[in-house]
Amino acid sequence: QRGNGTLGVRIPDTVWNAFDEGEKAEDMVIDTPYARQEQILFNDTTDLFRFEADVEFSEGTRSFGLRFYENEETGQSYQYLFNIKENRYRFETSPNMPWPANQNIGLERPIRLEAGKKYHIQMILDDTIATIYVDGVALNTRFYQKFGQSLSLFVTDGTLTVTNAGLSKTIK
Repeated sequence: QRGNGTLGVRIPDTVWNAFDEGEKAEDMVIDTPYARQEQILFNDTTDLFRFEADVEFSEGTRSFGLRFYENEETGQSYQYLFNIKENRYRFETSPNMPWPANQNIGLERPIRLEAGKKYHIQMILDDTIATIYVDGVALNTRFYQKFGQSLSLFVTDGTLTVTNAGLSKTIK
């Protein structure tokens, strides 16, 4: 239960703590006033990993997101796209062409997105299943093709501050 009385979800401690500490990425600011800018955090994800990061976006930012299983040469990946004006995030392929390359009907969740607020993102990926948790809101997705091994964060028309990013690929 959250402080305001509403209910949320979280990763069970036994699942999260089954992974070792893993590797950390440098804290960073991704800033782009008129375009989409991406920063690759890890190039060598595997079929089983956990990822976490704290993110905060600036006023006026249009969207931000997390891309995984990205092929750095073709730009193909899966992504969780946080649409700020719509107060939701969704799962999709990127690029989603030929449209729709991924049928993502129902693969979205409402979330209150406010500039200047820090959001804690956690994701567990196990083979063809990824579950993302963002401040008590979860979305579980399934996919079958792996385009590459990179994991990145991006922002469109704004600034995204990324801290405490880490990836663990090893079970204790």
